[in-house]
Amino acid sequence: MFYTRPQIFQMRFRVTFSMMTLIRENVTAVVKCGDTKFPNCKDFLEHIVLVDLPGTGDCNKSRDQMWKSKVRDCSTVWIVSEINRAGSESDAWKLLARSIKDLAQRGECRSISFICTKTDDIDTQDYMRSRKLTQDYLQITPEEICIMHRNEEAKKMVKKSFNQRRTLFKHFNCDDEFLSVYTVSSREFTKENSVLKPEQTEIPKLRDHLKKYNDSHTNKTERLYISGAVGILSLIQGSKESNAAMMDEKSKLYGNLEKELQKAFDPLVKYCQEISSSLEELLSKGAKEAEEKCYAIAIEIIEPGIDGRRFSRTLAGLCKNDGCYTTKEKEMIDLNRSLAEPMEQQIDQTFTDIFTVQETDNSLLAKIDKFTFIPEDLLSKNKKSPVLGHMLKFLQTQETNLKTELKEKIIKEKKEIYEIPYQCIKTTLQQGYQSAAKYRGTGAMRRKQDVLLKLIETSKSTMFQEARREMLEALYETLNFTKEIKTTLKKSMEYALLNANTLPNIDISVELEEVKKLLSRSEISTTKDKSNQR
Repeated sequence: MFYTRPQIFQMRFRVTFSMMTLIRENVTAVVKCGDTKFPNCKDFLEHIVLVDLPGTGDCNKSRDQMWKSKVRDCSTVWIVSEINRAGSESDAWKLLARSIKDLAQRGECRSISFICTKTDDIDTQDYMRSRKLTQDYLQITPEEICIMHRNEEAKKMVKKSFNQRRTLFKHFNCDDEFLSVYTVSSREFTKENSVLKPEQTEIPKLRDHLKKYNDSHTNKTERLYISGAVGILSLIQGSKESNAAMMDEKSKLYGNLEKELQKAFDPLVKYCQEISSSLEELLSKGAKEAEEKCYAIAIEIIEPGIDGRRFSRTLAGLCKNDGCYTTKEKEMIDLNRSLAEPMEQQIDQTFTDIFTVQETDNSLLAKIDKFTFIPEDLLSKNKKSPVLGHMLKFLQTQETNLKTELKEKIIKEKKEIYEIPYQCIKTTLQQGYQSAAKYRGTGAMRRKQDVLLKLIETSKSTMFQEARREMLEALYETLNFTKEIKTTLKKSMEYALLNANTLPNIDISVELEEVKKLLSRSEISTTKDKSNQR
């Protein structure tokens, strides 16, 4: 589905889809949420939700909050614009810049796609004359020459514009695969006697792009499900023998694994301690800087020195909406965010490096991925054992599934952690906003300003320190996952290797081998998906 106005599309790999509140002719639609399903699109839209969000910074508070909550759950962003404006589409880039932290620190965006539409809408003669093009090949029509030439030029212009947005590079790992540009024509794709070949419309290419994401989700879900089944079946099969000699072998394996667990656990704990110390130091600097600068920041926003009649509406909106207001010129004013900015600026780079959802070697998610307490040599040594090999397979699947759950949990929690200073400041000043909003009539603007400035001045010594403390507490709680890893895996080890057998004594070797083959195929598909997305 392609739109003719600049906007941002997001794909969220979730099953549910909350639609935006619709506004038409001053009437708010009563339907605010719904599930959207696309029929006959199983190959590329089964697990993908397309969310059409036409803009940010809406004057309506609930719609603006809805926009932010949705964009933070999006895994990829599509910027859609007509091709004749692609290179100079300032609105789209401004929208992206304004949303950058909702996609990065407060979100989980992994890639951006710029989609240029209406590529077939072209005046051939005028374009050839202006670009001094000639019909070099008789088998190619002038219109085809013009369309393909403009498509290539548009891609170059978009990539050039992207490379000039240096802010993006601070928040994302902008490698060659991060940005993709498509020049599409739905009309040419569906027309019988079309000028372009189907592949030249890039609709198939865009569809393949969606299919890769869809397949990735499908294969990941299948792999986790089958892996869990392999683990349980391995436990059952490995529990068949529980004589004294085998219990002794299990006990020895438990001792070895306990050492390996501690060996793998220590570097992970050390890494978490290092990032805790680093963020604690940066937050302390940020809180101090915010306290020193807060009054000057507030003065600049609350008393900007412009005409009182013009600013009174802005100030009233600011108080009414708890410190956030969008002007008629679409300029976003957020006092809470401005006051939190010194803290955010101090931690931004480190926070991004630690909690990025992109593939980097030193991120927290990468460290969890690399963690394992079952070395390959131990697997090889016990591979042919009718009991120990199965028990190790069970423990391996327990480890894999635990790491997957933890990574999803950390992605969710890191969004909330980053938002804590902002929310803490907003909560502290909320009573002041409400009090200031009540003033009406002559002198109301001055009284509103005095209330807010006085509250900021009296609260600054505690407000930012409280924000720092709450953020650190949430950070420590999240990084405490290391204890969960150790506790959960030790319980699994004890259950598999130290407890007496309480499972049914049945032979499921045939079924186990069949499920292992399914897991092997699923892992191959997952590897292909990762290489295709790079």
